[in-house]
Amino acid sequence: MPAARPRRSALRAAPRRSGGGSSGKVAGRKAERPLAERVNVGLATGRDLGDILKDADWFTPLKGAARLKSGSVPKASLVVPQAQAQQVLRGIVRFVADVPADSSSIVVWQEAGSELWVDLAKTTITCAEGVVGIGVTVGCDELDGSATLVVPFSVGTAERPSGLIMSTLDRLDGPEVVVARWSAAITAYAWEALLELATRLCAGLGRDSRRLALIPGSIGAARGSLLIQPMSRHDLSGMRR
Repeated sequence: MPAARPRRSALRAAPRRSGGGSSGKVAGRKAERPLAERVNVGLATGRDLGDILKDADWFTPLKGAARLKSGSVPKASLVVPQAQAQQVLRGIVRFVADVPADSSSIVVWQEAGSELWVDLAKTTITCAEGVVGIGVTVGCDELDGSATLVVPFSVGTAERPSGLIMSTLDRLDGPEVVVARWSAAITAYAWEALLELATRLCAGLGRDSRRLALIPGSIGAARGSLLIQPMSRHDLSGMRR
């Protein structure tokens, strides 16, 4: 599991040193507007998940879900077109980042005196054979404008499912001032977003014999499609002491 993301701050907070957090002196610098005023504080345009799924021809609640016993895997799986996966993703990123629905789509991460702003509304998903890419748009004082870093997750395919096992890079490809300090945090956010997307969709498919929402048992990818295998939850009650 990727490392936890750093602490988030409200956009009203004035920035400290950002990006790589170099120890160079900042005395005598021209006064700047707060970070929140210097970035585009647009709102997310994600639609409600219920609206997206209501008339979706790619999404059908699972018949017989209520008969599934603990740990059962139905034969039917979910194939989500990339464009629709993008819609769902845009609707859940605020939950992933733990920010109110009516707040700015931009959050500021703080760690060890450094800051990085992240535009949640610009989070993207792309699907290729066995690879899911989550794009995260970020910025800091040391960058001229923003940068989009793509977190590539190696996942299963239709022919070779791999459950929820994923692999990615230790260091992302992007501006050095960002990736040197923030690769782990950006990867953690991207991983949580992908997993939450799959969890929400599986929950919409139905509930098992114990009335518990279905969960993802496997995440894979094909060209232009996200592949999700739902399953019922395992009964872990016997593990209690």
